[in-house]
Amino acid sequence: MTAIAETWESVLEAWGSVFDVVRQPVWAVDAAHIVRYANPAAAEATGRAHPSDLLGRDGRPVAAPAGPGAPGPGPAGPAGPAAPATAPRGEGALARADGSLLPVRWTRVLLPGAGGDAALYLFQTFAEPAPRDLCRHTPEAPLRLLAHRQAERERQYAGTLQYGVQERLVRALLGLNMARQELGAAPSPGADLLHDAVRDTEEALAGVREVTDALCPGALRAGGLPAALAALARRHPGRLTVSGTLSGRLPRLVETHAYLLVAEAVERALDHGGADHVQVTADLDPHLLLTVTDDGAPPVTPPDLAALSALTERAASLDGTLTAHHTPGTGTTLTATVPLGPPEDATGA
Repeated sequence: MTAIAETWESVLEAWGSVFDVVRQPVWAVDAAHIVRYANPAAAEATGRAHPSDLLGRDGRPVAAPAGPGAPGPGPAGPAGPAAPATAPRGEGALARADGSLLPVRWTRVLLPGAGGDAALYLFQTFAEPAPRDLCRHTPEAPLRLLAHRQAERERQYAGTLQYGVQERLVRALLGLNMARQELGAAPSPGADLLHDAVRDTEEALAGVREVTDALCPGALRAGGLPAALAALARRHPGRLTVSGTLSGRLPRLVETHAYLLVAEAVERALDHGGADHVQVTADLDPHLLLTVTDDGAPPVTPPDLAALSALTERAASLDGTLTAHHTPGTGTTLTATVPLGPPEDATGA
């Protein structure tokens, strides 16, 4: 193994555990701008099946596509002006696996321990459909508008946490580790303080991820409901599977409420219903049809009934319906149907 390969192996061993669980798309490039590491969020945002699909590609985002159908050598997408090698931040685009472009803002920071110009790119996606007011013509508009505004606020708070607070914590973690390397391996009070600071920063990152996912996961903002449901399944390996025909984006409020409805239903089944497995199906023909089927206990306790009432209200906020059916010895199926009307002008929510 070459010295360069050994260096990267040690760097990724030290940092991979941190960046693997960061919900923000991240990848590391060497001095030649080749991707040597990518986290699961980067693969998810670009539509790749696994982070390894991004390795060996040119990791510089491009400022703009060169033209329709222009080929691209790496994750940055179509050939075009690449990000300057030393620029600390900018805007550009990444290419998804299907050839579509994902607009991003990016930040570039030096990667401690990798030597040379090795760097870490942190990406902020902003390819969301504009919010739509879905309740302007309903008699209960004030109450539904309040629910929509709350959902939109939670989405904005999650974005601030993921792309603001989380990025600052990652940069702080990099700086703390660089300072620790400068002190060397010899025990000292300063080294102990830095060790504690690194540990606290890593715990803070974990807290940010947990709160972000609870409010509105980054996968939902970047890739819509299918991407968010796939990410939810990955957080419950072996216990949650997702299928269905839904593949594209929906109006922002529909995506937000639909995801929260499914996430809350899954939480009820796994944490309160004692289910071993939950199956989620999302179909679009022509309405959005969501089913959550579990093999757990029936929803009969007061907390379960309160949860079902909240889910019913969430479906109703989209002019939809929710039904629950339990078969003894089999499990419970929740079915939510959400009508999707013709597109409206974006007015905010």
